[in-house]
Amino acid sequence: MSMLSNAISGLNASSAALNTVSQNVANAAVKGYSRQTVVLQTADGSQNGVKVTKIERVVDEFLNADVWRTESDLNYYNSYQDYLGYLEEVLGTDSLNLNDALAELNSSFNAALVQPESAAYRQQVLSSAEAMVQDLQQLDGAMTGQITKLEFELKAVGENINSTLADLAALNQKISKEAALGRDTSVLLDTQEQTLQTLSGYLQVDVLRADDGSVTVSALNGAPLVMSGTASQLTVAGSTVTVKFNSQEFPLSGSAGGSLGGLLRVKSEVLDPARAELGSLVSTIADKVNTALSEGFDLNGSPGEPLFVYNAADPLGTVQVNTAMTTDMLAFRGRVDDGSGNWIPSGGKGDNGNLVNLVQSIQGVGAGYDSLIGKLAIQSKQVQASAATAGVLNDKAITARSSISGVNRDEEAANLMYYQQLYQANAKVVSTAGQMFDTLMTMF
Repeated sequence: MSMLSNAISGLNASSAALNTVSQNVANAAVKGYSRQTVVLQTADGSQNGVKVTKIERVVDEFLNADVWRTESDLNYYNSYQDYLGYLEEVLGTDSLNLNDALAELNSSFNAALVQPESAAYRQQVLSSAEAMVQDLQQLDGAMTGQITKLEFELKAVGENINSTLADLAALNQKISKEAALGRDTSVLLDTQEQTLQTLSGYLQVDVLRADDGSVTVSALNGAPLVMSGTASQLTVAGSTVTVKFNSQEFPLSGSAGGSLGGLLRVKSEVLDPARAELGSLVSTIADKVNTALSEGFDLNGSPGEPLFVYNAADPLGTVQVNTAMTTDMLAFRGRVDDGSGNWIPSGGKGDNGNLVNLVQSIQGVGAGYDSLIGKLAIQSKQVQASAATAGVLNDKAITARSSISGVNRDEEAANLMYYQQLYQANAKVVSTAGQMFDTLMTMF
């Protein structure tokens, strides 16, 4: 091959390299852009110059996978902590502290010991009981509200996942088509990787890339999410999440990862158990007080009636003070056996024999509430630590990927000078070849 042809091939190669450098510099601030580089190769044959084999995106699939995994972990713990932290704060607030309400009820019982027939002391007992029920209703409202909010958020996350899966399926089709036509797919691949990062924030995924650049995406449990140009449909019903691919259905559990997994796990591990535990505590308090009252007599000499009523299926959500209860009906008087196996009042209206039972009935029950708050505090601290660690790992993963795929302006400036000099050198060769040809022509 002639000197001129060699120089022209060099000009073309350096021009392509300069165009690639300019593309990198222009997109340096574009999120998700992967820098490109020119792959040069000696042309076939002896002294046939140089050729551009391809314009290559500089990516590392392992670093991408690390970013997606840490993105999933970070969103998982953040979603988990949002609800856990709120519940810990609500249960620990002074104005809704169940132990404070129990202390008020206990104080009203103790105050009535002095003059148990007093309407004022009896009304104080009823007022304390009403105040405690109001606190419990507020707690129930806060917890029920969080569960409702979580279910709405789960549906929203499900819709976002479906939209993202559809985008990935459409990108697969475009990438496959462009690759088959031999066209550049760099922009599409950048968009695909950004979409995968968005998806991994919602749930953790496994990604397999085909030779044409399209991807197959599946959930951690193997449920197919995207295959070629087909996307699954994710449905959320309460806390049940199902993936439907064609006619097959696959369940997704709390191990899904991402914000979806965090929401599912916090409901099953925190919200539902905490509400059940608090409901159990409420039924225990109500039963103990009601049992104590049943062992005494009221001002009119009638057996004691329950102070609290509730539905055993949902103690926290239904507990209330017995609407039929009056101050006269509070069974503060003690009882004795009349010798025939029947119970009768042990004293007159001023008898406080059963008040001791009432005071003792609520002793120690507050420990269950303290235990619940302590458990939530420990969980919250652990999740916060995990979220902080996940954030650090995610930052490091993004930095590591950027060090490979991101645009380094100093490096591009050096490349610009290098390829500019290469272009100038090849142009000089072209000029020299022209001069040699002109000199040769003057000899004839």
